[in-house]
Amino acid sequence: MLDILIHGAQLIDGTGAAARRANVGVRGDRIAAVGELTDAEAGQRIDASGLVVCPGFVDIHNHAHAEAEGGITTMPQADNMVRQGVTTLVAGNCGGSRWPIDEHLAEVEQLEIRQNYATFIGHSTVRGKALRGKRAADPEALEQMCRLIVKGVEQGAMGVSTGLPNSSASTNELIEVARAAARAGGIYASHIRDEGEKLLEAVDEAIQIARQAEAPVQISHLKTYGSSTWPKIDTLEQMLYKAADEGLPVTADRYPYTRCFTGIRALARDAASRLLGKKDRTAAETRELLAAIRRRIDFTGGPEHTTLAPLTPAPELDGRTLADYSRDQGLSPAEAVLQLTERGGVSAIYDVMCEANLHRILALPMVMVSSDGHLRIPGRGVSHPRNYGTFPRVLGKYVREEGVVPLGEAVKKMTSMPAEKLKLRDRGVVRQGAFADLVILDPRTVTDRATFEDSHRYPVGIEYVIVNGGVAVAAGETAAGCFGRVLRRH
Repeated sequence: MLDILIHGAQLIDGTGAAARRANVGVRGDRIAAVGELTDAEAGQRIDASGLVVCPGFVDIHNHAHAEAEGGITTMPQADNMVRQGVTTLVAGNCGGSRWPIDEHLAEVEQLEIRQNYATFIGHSTVRGKALRGKRAADPEALEQMCRLIVKGVEQGAMGVSTGLPNSSASTNELIEVARAAARAGGIYASHIRDEGEKLLEAVDEAIQIARQAEAPVQISHLKTYGSSTWPKIDTLEQMLYKAADEGLPVTADRYPYTRCFTGIRALARDAASRLLGKKDRTAAETRELLAAIRRRIDFTGGPEHTTLAPLTPAPELDGRTLADYSRDQGLSPAEAVLQLTERGGVSAIYDVMCEANLHRILALPMVMVSSDGHLRIPGRGVSHPRNYGTFPRVLGKYVREEGVVPLGEAVKKMTSMPAEKLKLRDRGVVRQGAFADLVILDPRTVTDRATFEDSHRYPVGIEYVIVNGGVAVAAGETAAGCFGRVLRRH
């Protein structure tokens, strides 16, 4: 007797294999059978005629640990991710995480969560435990960092993540922390030092870390940031293929949008960033800082290409361009950025990427799909549409409409590729004995509906989502049950 029988669907099993007609039986939290199942009896039958059944999506780059409205511990039942087919969230990215890992995961285990939850250890988080300020780590501090990283992986973290813009960490420090994570069984995930002017140097550093630390490397949200960087796509591709030919375990992920979301501090970069927050800044230092901000604003296309989107809603800021805000305040755009940076808590959406390069990056065989998203409360504040539409957008726009990648390959990039990278046993595939994390979708209609102007909108075409054998989304609507679990590194 099966608990659930999904019948009539085309099966895309997550391995990249071609679709085939197969029924899927679920018993408890596992897939009990895959095949004809003609005589099978089940407590619940789901007619999936004309639909596709595939593994649940593994979001390898998410910020569900703490950001936006508070993260998973304050919004355990936020549904903006599960409604787009995500059955596993991987948080703790870009160098920041909760700590200690065991206490954080134990806290989450006490909650009713909608999808599975895993986390990295944030390099910046443990670095702050080992030393103060943005100085180079001495041998004692580096040893302490490595001990903490090993401890965190042993407690179940997926590895260590870094957020390197404005970081003072040396390449040698990063090699050592990556080596520590790898020896404990984890990976090294990196928001690299620069995604714009020095993109190629930053990617080369990540490849160097993979080689010297003998560590699996994941380059986070790979992009070409700023129009002057767009022509570097050919060299970027060559570097990644060369690393693959060398046998280096270097992979990446990408979200399907040409606008990014990060703190307003991103407009105060490079050497001048040391002056941010300095209480006794001289007039000359302020001029230096404002000049650096002006250069960064110009690099990102001007103040009209930056839309303010604070993580904590602020009506006077929400959805306004930097150009609008600076004009209303009687400030230059650089002065407005400095004011907002020192106010704190202000993020923005930056229109800095190009569609042609997005196509090429998504099509690379070593690139997975991720959201770089947050758990969100519907209707509250300005949201990047990726928080609601990442995975359906890939399936609708870049698979069905534009043919950037075939459906089977796109599903693989969302399922078995991240699961294998993270060693999530028995997840990311549809086969007998695997966990019953499943998505049933309509390949003819699946698409995102969230936009930058109207960002809190759920997708269409994600008909059912099953998490550990429990129905989390039914007929396109969130179901009552919460079946997610904490996943630890095996």
